[in-house]
Amino acid sequence: MFEKLTLDDLVIRSSSHTSFFGVYLATHAIADGLCMCHASVGCKVKTQQHLAVHDGMRDAHSRMRYSQFIDEDLIDGSTAQLEEEIVAWHRRQKPGIVVIDGSTPISLQAQSMAGVIQRAEAATGAHVVHVAARNYESDYFGGYADTIGTILRRLEWQQGERRTDEVSVIGNLFDRYEADQFGNVAELRRLLLRLGFKARAVFLSGGHYAELKEAVHARSHIVLPHAASQSKVLQGLQLDYCEAGLPMSLAGTKAWLRGVAKHLGVEQRGNVLIESEMTKLKPAAELARRQLSGRRFAVFAEAPRAAGLTATLMEVGMVPQLIGTLHFHGGKTEVVRQLRAHYDVELPNDVEWLENAPPAALAQARLGGCDLAFGTTIERELLAARCPNWIEFGFPSEDRHFIFPAPHLGFNGALRLWEQAMQVLAQAGGPQVGRRAGRR
Repeated sequence: MFEKLTLDDLVIRSSSHTSFFGVYLATHAIADGLCMCHASVGCKVKTQQHLAVHDGMRDAHSRMRYSQFIDEDLIDGSTAQLEEEIVAWHRRQKPGIVVIDGSTPISLQAQSMAGVIQRAEAATGAHVVHVAARNYESDYFGGYADTIGTILRRLEWQQGERRTDEVSVIGNLFDRYEADQFGNVAELRRLLLRLGFKARAVFLSGGHYAELKEAVHARSHIVLPHAASQSKVLQGLQLDYCEAGLPMSLAGTKAWLRGVAKHLGVEQRGNVLIESEMTKLKPAAELARRQLSGRRFAVFAEAPRAAGLTATLMEVGMVPQLIGTLHFHGGKTEVVRQLRAHYDVELPNDVEWLENAPPAALAQARLGGCDLAFGTTIERELLAARCPNWIEFGFPSEDRHFIFPAPHLGFNGALRLWEQAMQVLAQAGGPQVGRRAGRR
């Protein structure tokens, strides 16, 4: 395997956030979660720096602790200090769940944590889980999904009483306690409630662990793409579920609603909801099309949101110039597949592609003539000089923060993304000014 590696494979890029960080990020998305990293001091800076700036509302350090093992502990397989740290920090913070996150040496050691978990739960009364993610085989999305699956396995399903009007959502990306993330959660719950179903448990939503425990009462579970790998957990638990794609753009949200409504046996209610929403949204979509049609854009995101964002912008006539897929979970092939299957979108033949590109390749991205770019702080810092009209999207977004709901999921998410694009381009001036003058 190593003989095939090139220098490009060893370059640090945005995908260099491993599963270790994904487990931490998922625990951060549980208001009373405690991430107990079974790691040495070297992992601290790697995992905390971006999130500390990305999340403007909540301290990203306070619920992440370290066992601080040394070489001798690693050799002997000792977990005594890990257990002591779990008990000590539980006394201080009273978490609802403790998530053990192992660094690469620990994951390679493949040591069982069953005894640690049993003793820690007895000492604290809290649920304790170990996410056995492989840091050298995956990215942070994999660690995030594995954390959700591990929590699902730990819930007390035998105590659940299935409620006919309740579902759960599995796989929502929640990376900070700001209004963009809470806006996504609210939009998911709003759409499901319009179908007639409460969604008390959203994995993950920034709520307390007690909310996630409500999943045992759900009649069915709606799986989003970022947790598709965990469908096997639901199968193993013999639970009812459906995979319904990502509710982004108008077309994608309609497809998501139709899939969910069909699975839950409320197709007519879903059709009525879609008709009502589209009637309400039509004037806004027409306004967005007048302002944005013909403008060229670039997108940098992991495959599911790259497809969803591209579809959202193309709905109002914007033209994709470059799509850069980030991280390991799907490149060009997956984006094209999702656009066709879920959004009914075909891309122009001249779209440029970058797949998990190293910084040097990103810096040379072909952005000539591009009006607007979407991507994380990492891409913005490399490319803003050549494409100054930039909307930070994804993790990390260090300069773009929200104090009022700003979702990107659902019907409201499409409106919000169009509005942001309109505002950025209006501030930049350019061809739109002439077009408005010509209509007078």
